[in-house]
Formats: sequence, C-alpha cells, structure tokens
Amino acid sequence: MHPVFASRTNFLLYLAAWIPFGAMLGFVLVLSAPISWIEGVAVTAPVALLLALDCLSPWYTCRYLPLRSTLAWKLLTNHLLASIVLGGIILLVARLLARGLSLNTFPGLDVRLRPALPVLGGMVVLVYLLAIALYYALFAVQSSREAEILARESELKALKAQINPHFLFNSLHSISALTAVDASRAREMCIRLSDFLRSSLRLGERVTIPFREELALARNYLDVEQVRFGDRLRVVQDIDEGCGDCEVPPLLVQPLVENAIKHGIATLVEGGEICMRGRRSADRMRLVVENEFDPEAPSTRKTGIGLSNVRNRLATRYGNAAQLDVEVDGTRYRVVLTLPCGTTQR
Repeated sequence: MHPVFASRTNFLLYLAAWIPFGAMLGFVLVLSAPISWIEGVAVTAPVALLLALDCLSPWYTCRYLPLRSTLAWKLLTNHLLASIVLGGIILLVARLLARGLSLNTFPGLDVRLRPALPVLGGMVVLVYLLAIALYYALFAVQSSREAEILARESELKALKAQINPHFLFNSLHSISALTAVDASRAREMCIRLSDFLRSSLRLGERVTIPFREELALARNYLDVEQVRFGDRLRVVQDIDEGCGDCEVPPLLVQPLVENAIKHGIATLVEGGEICMRGRRSADRMRLVVENEFDPEAPSTRKTGIGLSNVRNRLATRYGNAAQLDVEVDGTRYRVVLTLPCGTTQR
C-alpha cells in the first residue's frame, strides 16, 4: 500500500503539503500571463489537486524500477516519458478549464492564459521528476533501515545462540564432578537441567518475554545449581511487582546469576548469598544482581562470555538506552542492569 494511503492523517498531510506549491504555481501563472489573481486561483486549484494525485503514481513505478538494479537508459526513458505525458495531460486539462471558465465567468481567459502554458508544462515535468527523486530517496532510507534491522536481528540470534552451549558446558562439567561424589544428586541435576533447557529453548524463540517469565527461567537455573551447592547457595529475591510486566529479551538474567555463581559462590568454602533486586521507575527497569566473592581466590575474576554477551545484546537491541554496569565493593560483586521497560499488552 502507498504510504500516503496508509492512514487518513497521512493523506490529509500530503494534500496540505501541496497548498504552498499551489500558491507558488498560481503566482508563476499570474506573472507569466495577463490574468488576475482570482483567475489564477480558479485555474491553479484544480490543476494542483490533479498534479498532487498524479505525483502519487511514481511510488509504484519506482518500486517496479529499482534504482540499483535497473539500467540507466530504461530509468530515463520510462520516467521522462511519464513526465512528458503527464505534462501534456495537465496542459490539456488547464486549457479545457480555462475555456470553460471563459464562457461565463472569465471572458477571454483561454486566450490570455496561453503565454503561461509552456511555463506550466515545464513546472509539471520538473515537479514530477522531483517526486520520482524523493521516492527513490525514501526507498533508499527504508532499505537502509531494513538492512540495519536484519543485521541487528542476525547479531542477536548469534549472541543468543552462544548462551545455551556455554551454560550446558558448565552444567555437564558440574554433573561430571558430582557423579564421582553423589550419583543421586548428579541424576537430580540432570533432570532439572533438562527442564531448564526445555524452558530456555521455548522462551528463546521469542523476541521478548515478560520479566516474570525471564525471572522464572533464572530460578530454574538456580534450582539446577542448588543441587550442586546445596546449603552453600542462598538466594534472596526482592523484585517490584511492576517489573513482572516489563518486556525484556529472553535469556538475559540467567547469564548474570550464572556469573555470580561461577565467579562468586564457587570461590567461597562456605558458599554465599545471591541477591536480586528489581525496581521499576516509569518506563525503565533497574535490576541488581549482587553476590559475595573471595578477592583472594586463586583464579582472578574476569568478565567472561556471560556478561559480554548480555552487554552486546543490550547494545544491539537498545543502543545507548540500556546499560550494564559492574561494581566491586570489598567482597561484594554487583551487576546493575538498566533498560527500557516496554509492558505486555493484556
């Protein structure tokens, strides 16, 4: 569908945009021929309306003849021929209109308008060619936006595809370690792991999900790790009720809690606490994932694929509107996630 016809507002705005051009066209006719302002308006108004409607047609021809894939001679031939034909039609309509007006309202208008007809024809051709150029510019912008969207979607899919293999590798490593120590716990972890992967694959196919579903997925992951750590892993959750309706990319929180366990709880002999706090303010949400860690642990804490993946996904989807900050305070490690909060429609 033509964008002008997409809504009534677009159509009315399009017609309103032609009012200044109609005034300019009338001014040129008055200067080019011995006619009065009233006579100029009487001729210009219907001619400008007809030209406005005719200038909608290049949108279809420009789509049929793409600028990059159409030969230059074919472009010039088609568009020049169309502009000349349109110019001839407009001139014919103007002459017939002037002849009709000269019979009763403005005697001799058809004769006095003749000096302005070449100027009118030239302006029609130029305006039509300008409309063609504008449509090609519009298509170029639209194509650029679509290419950018496709590139972002491809990047998001690639980043999302890194999450499950990364998590699965760590989980299988944990199951392997448990097998030699406690076979029943290893079996329970396998069952919970399959439940988590089933949920993550189902939610991962969607572009966004309500935060309550994302939080439930993170809890499923924590249930898997709870089998391995037992009482060493303690979770405190303080989430505003309003956060649940916020739409977020899937598999966004799980890498944060996985990072907290791998680089935090796992480094402490007695384990520790993971605290998740969520606050919503107007159209933004702030999530804090905080955990204890041992700063003297042999392996230095580094931002691995988990946090890097989340940061890249946020930048790809939201640009500068979302951010991921990392804060270290003594033995406390804090990840602060801030992002726009689109809400689900009920």
